[in-house]
Amino acid sequence: MSYFTSRKGQSAIEYLMTYGWMLLVVAIVGGAIFATVQGQCQQATAGFSGTDVRIDDFGVSSSNVLQMQLRNGASDPIQVKNITVESQDLDGVAWNSSTVDQMGVGAESQAEVSNGETFENVDGCNTFDVTITYDVIGGLDSQQITGTLTDSVQFVQ
Repeated sequence: MSYFTSRKGQSAIEYLMTYGWMLLVVAIVGGAIFATVQGQCQQATAGFSGTDVRIDDFGVSSSNVLQMQLRNGASDPIQVKNITVESQDLDGVAWNSSTVDQMGVGAESQAEVSNGETFENVDGCNTFDVTITYDVIGGLDSQQITGTLTDSVQFVQ
């Protein structure tokens, strides 16, 4: 009888060691996964919802040009005159688009933004200030909307 009572301590220690090692391994693997996933950038736009011109989607094309999918949210047809994209990291560097075709109410159009330079995908996040200048057909001229784009792209000099 005394044989079994003296083995309880050893059994408890073996139990704690087994699960202790398992918890240590789970903590190390969890930390590695958290460190890997944490650096990813979520593509986002801000400042364009509820405006006359909306950016539905954007990204870098295979020719390394920044492309945007625009939507007319106004109650009249519009003509986008210019899109200026400025890097918050590079002072004074701006890229401009060519004139976008006239867009009817609710219509979509694609715009390319470049200045002869290119963009490339990178690790980490970069934020760009965007100004869209447009005319309301039969109404106001040179209206402007400003917002930001956040993505894992950068300007290549």
